Amino acid sequence: MLGTFRFFLAWLVMLSHLPFSNFSIGFNPGVSAVILFYFISGYLMYFSFSNIPTQNFVKQTIFFFFKRIFRLFPLYLIVLFSTIILISIYHHSKLIPLLNQNLTISKIFFNSLLIFNNYVFPPFQIKALLPHPLIPPTWSLSTEWHFYLLVPLFFYLTAKNKKIIIYGIIILSLLFELFAFTNKYLDSDIFGYRYIFGVLWIFLVGFLFASSGYTKFLKFIYFFILFYFLLFGFHYSNHPYVKEITFAVLFAPFLNIIKNINFKYDGLLGQMSYPIFISHFFTFYFVENVLK
Repeated sequence: MLGTFRFFLAWLVMLSHLPFSNFSIGFNPGVSAVILFYFISGYLMYFSFSNIPTQNFVKQTIFFFFKRIFRLFPLYLIVLFSTIILISIYHHSKLIPLLNQNLTISKIFFNSLLIFNNYVFPPFQIKALLPHPLIPPTWSLSTEWHFYLLVPLFFYLTAKNKKIIIYGIIILSLLFELFAFTNKYLDSDIFGYRYIFGVLWIFLVGFLFASSGYTKFLKFIYFFILFYFLLFGFHYSNHPYVKEITFAVLFAPFLNIIKNINFKYDGLLGQMSYPIFISHFFTFYFVENVLK
């Protein structure tokens, strides 16, 4: 039932972006949903790469990237240019201030590439993209693409029985995220949540879960849950997104139960998760200006 769960996560992200949404309890479920999306993405990308019907690693890599491009870009470009058309017609939005942007050729160009869409957070900013991507939540899709670029390397290490290197990268990434959330010189939101440096370990835990099976995964994830929750979650719970990320980490092991539940419409709902995620800002803007 992993597809159904992804559908549920996409709705959480959408609800967290509803105009005037206010999480007065100090907990944004959309953030937890993004983190769980990262874990599931790591899990699915292992199978996406390994199921390519060729033993040639170079061909596997090429096919993998083509699969990702054809999976994500057609709908993304449709929503992007539909958004551009509406912005060019209606210009201003009272409900979606993130879409109050001046359209330039360079902005449209960089947005169409997608991979740079999280380069709106300092210090790695592309001026043409500011103040935000034209489809605002695609900053996280850009982060996913940065992981996709690394998938062939991690698959190679897994196939060569060099998982110890992946474990080392996970530890370094987690320590970087912890440092970002506890150091006053780094923005915990940007470095602990937005950029690949701090969240790579989440992708990789999902990746290892797929390649190693649940038993090894449990031993691994519970070590980090204890580390994360006891030494980090409580003490720094007032920092941005610490509670949300901690909750997602604690919930991650239960995905093994969810994925083994059979549901007739699981595939259909899973396919709907990406359209909901990619189009909800456009939907808000369309309703405000066209259906008013």
